[in-house]
Amino acid sequence: MKIVLTESQLTTLMEKFKIGDDERIKLYETDDFLLVVPLTRTASCKYGAGSKWCTTDKYDNQFEAHFDMGSLAYLIVKNPEIQNKLQNTKFAFFTNRPKYNDGSKDLGRIVVYDDVNSVMPLQIFLNFSEDMGYYLPVKTALNRFIEYATEKFNPNNFAQIKRGLINPF
Repeated sequence: MKIVLTESQLTTLMEKFKIGDDERIKLYETDDFLLVVPLTRTASCKYGAGSKWCTTDKYDNQFEAHFDMGSLAYLIVKNPEIQNKLQNTKFAFFTNRPKYNDGSKDLGRIVVYDDVNSVMPLQIFLNFSEDMGYYLPVKTALNRFIEYATEKFNPNNFAQIKRGLINPF
């Protein structure tokens, strides 16, 4: 069965998934990978589409809960050949907010989820990426996520306070 849309129906559909620059942060992008931090539930639904992540459910508040308690980013595999090798189209990175002890930042454990929501220990994910020949871009993306996650809850990061986190510190 073939579905045919009129131009106005297509435009309406495209508008539903339009994300403004203020709804996401691109941390890393190459021809093969995109690492994006969704800042709204709409952006989370768009960039996490096709996954089984609770943070992509448009009727649940799990995105907001995860956003306020930690840092969340989606690594999207853009290249179909790499998707086949990695057996996933995207991965989610999550970590709880860092603890600030004596001026040092103690970032918690980073959890990696594949697109069917299975947890992958970080080292296994990195080893797997290396075995598949994609360690450098994946490690670069991960490092950008670590930088973002560490800075997100920095007490001097007034942009996050202004955004309205429930419990900023």
